[in-house]
Amino acid sequence: MTSLDQRLSALELSILPTWVYDHGQHRFPWGNAKAVQFWRATDRAELLSRDLSDLSPAVRARLDGYLRVLAEGGTVLEDWTLYPRGTPATVTLHGQAIDLDDGRLAILFQALPKASSVGASMVRGVEAVRHSSVLVSLVDREGTVLFHNPAALRALGDAPTIDAAFPDEGVRASVRGAIDAEAAWAGEVRVVTTDGERWHQVEARPTTDPVTGARAVLVQQLDVTAQRRAEGQVEEQGRLIDQLNRSLALVDEQRRQILNLSAPILDVGRGTLAVPLIGRLDAERGSELGERLLPAIVAQRASHVVLDVTGAEALDPDGAAALERLAHAIQLLGSRPILTGVRPEVARALVDVDLGEDLLVLRSLGRGLEVSRKRARGAARRRA
Repeated sequence: MTSLDQRLSALELSILPTWVYDHGQHRFPWGNAKAVQFWRATDRAELLSRDLSDLSPAVRARLDGYLRVLAEGGTVLEDWTLYPRGTPATVTLHGQAIDLDDGRLAILFQALPKASSVGASMVRGVEAVRHSSVLVSLVDREGTVLFHNPAALRALGDAPTIDAAFPDEGVRASVRGAIDAEAAWAGEVRVVTTDGERWHQVEARPTTDPVTGARAVLVQQLDVTAQRRAEGQVEEQGRLIDQLNRSLALVDEQRRQILNLSAPILDVGRGTLAVPLIGRLDAERGSELGERLLPAIVAQRASHVVLDVTGAEALDPDGAAALERLAHAIQLLGSRPILTGVRPEVARALVDVDLGEDLLVLRSLGRGLEVSRKRARGAARRRA
């Protein structure tokens, strides 16, 4: 089998810069004299020793696409702006398949200089589209892909129609239908990509194919998957916060119900209210009880309030202070507080507390109710 140098010896004297590009090794295995000159190399050996692995994603995607075309027996013809030694040179590259000495597929490139009539703005525009992260495609009326920029090639592969990207038939119809529409169609839709299903902001705008003059559709896509996921996370967090708030409201309501049950206000008749205190009495419970008890005293015109602490836990300083404030508040409303069920540990906590001169302390709740009824009867007779 003849070597690569032998097979390409006829191109050595070509007036066109010609080289072989090995995409697997990112090197030039061969180049003619014009290629050495074009790439501004010091000599052929220096050109062939260059490491070309520092490729942009856009360039890598274009070359990956070329290899797929060449592997199927095709050729490529496309304008490029190359940068030999950092100096831009716009050329038309013709590429065809060639086998290397080890049997791997490479690309034989011939560079045709571009006509000087091509404007700088056009060259810059073409390069901008090629390096843009926005997916840019041109399709015909049937959805056949006429052009993919490198970003579109990376994301969508080389499927022959744009329909393969859109699982929703309605979206496919809208994209193709934009060719006859008076305005662009846009939407945020699910797209099947080489990285799986993604969300893209898609715009399909009617235009003209500059090669054939036929009507076509310019399809631009921007990946918004990260934004959509972030919005979904915010929405989920909002839902969790609402659920937490509802749970906290339920817990608070249950707490209030428990407080009510642990300190119920009982109307026992003859202008007397009885309040059995169960469990711990602290500043919070004392305040909550006052909010319920004081309006009840006024509404029932109660002359006596029996505070029974038989079921209360031993009072700490905060609990004793809460009981003191409650007793004073009852007296300020003109009602007589009666404290019943005082155990030794409760008594010790109340030694240093001023409960007021009008506070009557009795042994049991029954005794407190009996005393309050007698006083009520006596007050009724005096009024009579």
